[in-house]
Amino acid sequence: MKQYPKCQVCSNGDLRPKKKYRMSGPVVAIGYLLLVPCVIGMLIGLVMMFATGGASDASFTAIEDEYRSSLVEAGIPETLVEKSAKPGGLTATDRDSLSPEQRTALSSAELAKSAGQLGAGAGTAVAGGFGIFLIVVSFVGGLLGWLLIMKKKVLQCGSCKAVVAAS
Repeated sequence: MKQYPKCQVCSNGDLRPKKKYRMSGPVVAIGYLLLVPCVIGMLIGLVMMFATGGASDASFTAIEDEYRSSLVEAGIPETLVEKSAKPGGLTATDRDSLSPEQRTALSSAELAKSAGQLGAGAGTAVAGGFGIFLIVVSFVGGLLGWLLIMKKKVLQCGSCKAVVAAS
């Protein structure tokens, strides 16, 4: 049987180890109210980041497909369409081989592709940045909630309920 120290307040009871909240009841309730939404907020932020990456890939693929189809509709040969889609694009000789209408269609398609990629990139940056912001804010709120619900080790008398710090 373990020997516990005697209570100095009432001299009747034994001081037994217990865990008690560091803060008062209302503060602990606020801590739990902070903690639960923060965990959910971090999960939502993670889902947003992964969804943003997938949507970005789909957007860039759709932009590239639209670019190629607009060039094919303008009557530009398939070899030049493929060459224009690669880094470096068409040379001046390739452009000179096109009719004025085809050159206009090519310029228009290139401009639309650049604008689409810029918009998709900006959207990805904003949504991804918001996801990261949500994760950080939720993490800080969760830390605050956790600090409010922490417990401490104390010694408590079984008779008079007097509390003494355990350390």
